[in-house]
Amino acid sequence: MVSDGKKSSNQKSVPKVKMQYPIISCASKSGRKRARNRKPVPKGKESSRNWLDLPSDLAVNILHRVGVIDILENAQKVCTTWRKICQEPVMWRVIHMDASLSSHRRIHLREICKIDVDRSQGQLVDITIIDFCNNDLLEYIADRSSHLRRLEITRLYSIMNVIWTEALKKFPSLEGLSLHKMDIYKEAIATAGRHCPLLKTFKAHQDPPRYPDHFTRNNLPIAIGKYLHELRHLELIGNVMTDIGLEAILDGCRHLESLDLRLCFYVSLKATDLGKRCSRQLKYFKYPENCLDDCPYKAKNDNASKDGQNPNRCRRCALTTTERDYNDGGWTDFYREYYSL
Repeated sequence: MVSDGKKSSNQKSVPKVKMQYPIISCASKSGRKRARNRKPVPKGKESSRNWLDLPSDLAVNILHRVGVIDILENAQKVCTTWRKICQEPVMWRVIHMDASLSSHRRIHLREICKIDVDRSQGQLVDITIIDFCNNDLLEYIADRSSHLRRLEITRLYSIMNVIWTEALKKFPSLEGLSLHKMDIYKEAIATAGRHCPLLKTFKAHQDPPRYPDHFTRNNLPIAIGKYLHELRHLELIGNVMTDIGLEAILDGCRHLESLDLRLCFYVSLKATDLGKRCSRQLKYFKYPENCLDDCPYKAKNDNASKDGQNPNRCRRCALTTTERDYNDGGWTDFYREYYSL
């Protein structure tokens, strides 16, 4: 009985014997201490601490990727720290709003955009408004953004030429102007030439009209050549200019480096010496029949081309450059650098 009791006692001490196995005992005293100190932190506390302790510049970078609408409706409500960051003017130096990516009505988007402009406190330098801008919003931005360097608008509703003229007077620092599926008149171009001396990039993408007005078709390119002498990069996709308009651009814009004339099927480059002149004067050139794959706003009018072809279907997809034989990748890199939206 006694021996059985001893045996039973030895069996109870088995766990202690296991603790003496070499695989455990080989750990040093300091190692065991570090293992004991390695206590798991609750996930909620760890996540909260990390987000709140982010440097302000990193938090700004993250919030910029969220989008202006989500910042106003969600991000600024996360905590006091984020709310304070979201109210800083540096958060609103760049504004990008697209109606197609939002469930809000256009009238509400305009009010949200005004709030964003107010929060910039005059530090706004870059704004993109897609498919909801009107004259009132353009005036509002112009009155509060004298340091604006880049303006992009797609579809300006109920456009008034006098509004454009007055707005451009208030953008002395403007370097890039991009307009898509909307009109701008020669009076506004003249104003830009007088009041926007830093303007280097101008884009005007249009759906080519089926029946162009023969009396006004060259008004825009002639105004560009007459007033925008410092341009370096010009896009006139879908314009109905003739050789007269192109010649006016080449004569007036002596510093021009790149010219995009895709869908401009009324220009006769092969029948005249204008094609050779473009090769001599420009570094980069896109012919009317070049591909539109990299254009974010493709024309939808299938009856706009000179010979009845589909303007969205390029007749010659091969890359066209001048001076040097660039490959597709080289032109694409250049295009993205100077024309990125």
